[in-house]
Amino acid sequence: MPSASSSHSTGEAPGPSLPGASPHQLARRQQYDALLDAETGSTSTSLGSPAAHPSYPAVAPLCKRYPTQASAIFQTYLDLKNGAAAWDVVEPLAPSLHPASTAEEETVEDLSGISDTEAEELIQARLQALDAGPGRLGLVGADAGGEDELNKTGLAAIKGRRKDAKAYEIVIPLTITQHLRPTQLNAIFSLVEAHAASCPPGEDIDTSHVLLAIIAPDSTLVYYVVSQGMVKPVN
Repeated sequence: MPSASSSHSTGEAPGPSLPGASPHQLARRQQYDALLDAETGSTSTSLGSPAAHPSYPAVAPLCKRYPTQASAIFQTYLDLKNGAAAWDVVEPLAPSLHPASTAEEETVEDLSGISDTEAEELIQARLQALDAGPGRLGLVGADAGGEDELNKTGLAAIKGRRKDAKAYEIVIPLTITQHLRPTQLNAIFSLVEAHAASCPPGEDIDTSHVLLAIIAPDSTLVYYVVSQGMVKPVN
């Protein structure tokens, strides 16, 4: 069974005695709030657009494909690429045992001629499916087939390599409200191993563990190392 072995965090929660936030900090918080509103279904999304950030295009396809992880994807990507860690390589990744078929793309193209009313109905149906379906990670009450469903739909991840490291690591961005069941953790390791097997020679992936990047509402990121099986404690 996977076990959490260690964690570290970046950023600090603001205290009442600290000075006011700078315009840059406010803009970053507004981008996060807008993404969080989109995830939770709020109708207020006028606080700014992450698309204005120069780094957003790199993760935009992943955010659109996995909207419930969107805010965590964007902030984790920024932290690993430009934060204190500043990894040498940071790449968006969508590991899946069943890649998206072209039939889904053709369906999207066929929607170009629908009316506004039909479009609104499709949007509402899609939002309801996200709220109730297993694609929304960690929902209490979701069906027990989490492992099979996650293997089918995949999830958003980030593949990166630390400075001076030889192997790549896989990071799974999540919001603090998302929880993984044991079957889903097993599925994640299956996806990581499948991706590692498909990589070209010389591109080594560390499959012994994954990093869970958990983002809080104040934009604090905490990284948890989750390993397979029993792991010897590190002093």
